[in-house]
Amino acid sequence: MLRRTFLAMVAVLSLAASANAGAVYVYLVVDPASTAGAGVPASAGGFTVASSRSGAGTFHLYAVDDADASAGIRSYFVKLNGTVPAFNHRSPVTSWDDADANGPFNAGFNDLRSANNTTPVIAGQAAGNSVQIGGFGIGTGNFFASLPAAASFSGTVNGQWGTYADPGTSGIVAASGHQRNALFIGEGTYTGAAPTVDAATLIGNGGTAVNFWNATGFPGQGSSISAAGALNPLLNTNPFIPEPATLTLVGLAVLGFSGLFGRRRS
Repeated sequence: MLRRTFLAMVAVLSLAASANAGAVYVYLVVDPASTAGAGVPASAGGFTVASSRSGAGTFHLYAVDDADASAGIRSYFVKLNGTVPAFNHRSPVTSWDDADANGPFNAGFNDLRSANNTTPVIAGQAAGNSVQIGGFGIGTGNFFASLPAAASFSGTVNGQWGTYADPGTSGIVAASGHQRNALFIGEGTYTGAAPTVDAATLIGNGGTAVNFWNATGFPGQGSSISAAGALNPLLNTNPFIPEPATLTLVGLAVLGFSGLFGRRRS
């Protein structure tokens, strides 16, 4: 009986996880207690997390790639609902040169990159980049490790990624059980009600969409889309925080497990 109860609890968790498997999450941390880089040590190569906004009336924008068979975020188009007077684009981008000065070359989200104080928030890894970088929105990294041929860097914004001061930006994705690290896309200010990411408007009507690299044959086999109505759904919730219904199911399973365990000992 004890073993059956334990297996039932695992089954409940599996059912809860399957509901949103394969999603990409784009979400906000509203009124953050600190900047996104507060206390985060520099990475190899001396790259830090650039962030200047915190406190009431501010927000940080993140994306997590939990799509099936993905190698990380390739590009994004983020529509924000609400009044956003100021916005700083913070996703990783750099120019680099090799020891023989054959560059400069571009890396990161340099293509069609929207300017500061501009929404929607848009950027992508250009097809002409000599190195396409995988793992954005999945794990941690930095340009020093991703570009071993680089002898110098310039114009770098957030040369490291995946480790931030905000809680709820890394850990186990509640819906899938995968370990993930968010990608810091930007930060801004708001007036009135807190802004939200528009995850309901179709991409053809200017809704939020994320393009992610296909893991098989990366980067030569292209990419797939996550958006409203797509096979890989787009969600505007924090993926590291279980939905209330999931917590209730897990709690009931644990209580049943504990009760049977107690009766077995008596």
